Amino acid sequence: MEETEAREILAAMGVTAAQRVTPISGGWDTLIWRVEDGAATYALRVFRADQAAQCQREQSVMTAVLSANLPVPSVRATTVWRERPALLMTWCSGRTLLDEVVSRPTQVWSLGVGMGELHARIHAARIPSDLGVELPSWIERAGDAELALQARLSAISRTSGALLHLDYHPLNVMTANGALTCVLDWANATVGDPRADFARTVSLLRLAPLPPGAPVVRGVGLRLVLETAWRVGYRHVAGKLEDLAPFYAWAGCMMARELEPKLGRPGVWLRSSDLARIRSWTLAWKRRAGLPV
Repeated sequence: MEETEAREILAAMGVTAAQRVTPISGGWDTLIWRVEDGAATYALRVFRADQAAQCQREQSVMTAVLSANLPVPSVRATTVWRERPALLMTWCSGRTLLDEVVSRPTQVWSLGVGMGELHARIHAARIPSDLGVELPSWIERAGDAELALQARLSAISRTSGALLHLDYHPLNVMTANGALTCVLDWANATVGDPRADFARTVSLLRLAPLPPGAPVVRGVGLRLVLETAWRVGYRHVAGKLEDLAPFYAWAGCMMARELEPKLGRPGVWLRSSDLARIRSWTLAWKRRAGLPV
């Protein structure tokens, strides 16, 4: 997408004289632009045409999360441009937690603990009950073929509807001056058992493919320290979670299911070996949980 097209989207939102519109490297599923309009700075998030429902869910969830006094962008405008939905949101200050700990490794423990504490606060947030009904089931994201796993999770899951982010990792948590300032990307959010969201973050910290050129040894080491600190912070607020094996298996199934279609797509640093590692993780946790493999 060119800058002229981004400006067309902004014009449809009533932003016609932005001084600067800059593309930002974001995730693999949406386009993100930084918009400087006078004294205000915004993030323009543009979805694919087939992501209209996802865009609407993200807007609804962020509105609810903001009302629960959690750090999240506020939506200032929406539009649909050439069948592509778009959100204009407040810009979150600072930089991603990942960028911060890579450039300042001494901060990894304190930021990791804060990341865990904030995650627990998200799970404890109260959101409107009708919103939970609108959001898709988390259990079914394991895939239609995982009937035994889905049945186990349905039998053991807590009935309380905790808010689940389901994409909570260091690229979606912003930090500035040693504090966490914002949580991004609520497109996967739903309600359910917090152990699912906990397991999902573990899978992301351990198995998410490293970008090209990233130092493997240092990257793995930082991940391990960050995960440990995140676990400590989470337990400070929410206590220890039990019976996680089937949830780890579920997280592996979800990750493989969402990543496999991206293999070979331009700009996606995903290899067949990454998928093999995810499947190996999933099988190991299925065995631990006593599930058929």
